Amino acid sequence: MNQKVQLALLAASAALCVTTTSGAQADEKLGTIERADKIYGKTVISSDNQKVGKLNNLVLDLESGRILYAVIGADKGRVAVPPQIFNRTPSADDDDIRVNVTRQKIESAPHFGDYDKPEELGKAELVSQVYQHFGKPAWWQGSQPVNQGSFNNVHKASKLVGMKVENVNNADMGKVENVMLDLPAGRIPYVVLSPSGRLDLGDKLFALPPDALTLSRDHDNLVSSIDKDKLTSAPHFEKGNWGQLSDPSFASRVYQYYGKQAYFGEGSLRPTGR
Repeated sequence: MNQKVQLALLAASAALCVTTTSGAQADEKLGTIERADKIYGKTVISSDNQKVGKLNNLVLDLESGRILYAVIGADKGRVAVPPQIFNRTPSADDDDIRVNVTRQKIESAPHFGDYDKPEELGKAELVSQVYQHFGKPAWWQGSQPVNQGSFNNVHKASKLVGMKVENVNNADMGKVENVMLDLPAGRIPYVVLSPSGRLDLGDKLFALPPDALTLSRDHDNLVSSIDKDKLTSAPHFEKGNWGQLSDPSFASRVYQYYGKQAYFGEGSLRPTGR
């Protein structure tokens, strides 16, 4: 078994490890749900009340449903930081975003520039350096060293929004309208699909679990097992009604409908409005 396969299995196991023995939901709670394109670009403020720079981007792994790290454009260049250092609240609709570490800690974080290539973004080598620097546990820990291998369905948030989605028969299903994130928890609750006009589904948007989407062979698109019949009966919401994503029963229906294990606890979803 090669390192990529091993790391993929470890990521899947990590996602499953948080489920409760009762089976329905996990103990882990979901905090502030935000749209990805509303997060990056914000000014980052350190715990010592210093402006560090801009939140340049977020690097996401759909297979594990995790935010691997965030990229901050600091004075000394772009650095990678773990999502757990960010502080967010249900009313987090301002232009700044705060972290619970000092400016010095961020400026000494691992540099991102050497990894800013599609084939390098998901290297466990970088992710492990980032988590170690900030004293955060490696959730993908397994029998292999945490700095070996790579994650397999990794994207910059800025590139993921707008990406084309096809089904397994190469039919156009639409595009990624947005990605919903719980930044401090490092989680991706949903990927939101805007269906292709040929499907004649109106202005409906469809929330999918992140691991319902895989990477195409050419790495240009996302692939899912959905088709028109599947979407017609799927949980959905109208454009402009993003608050529905905070409904615990809606969230549970989404994961159940696509046969995916939800990691969040019942009643824990909280959106921010913009």
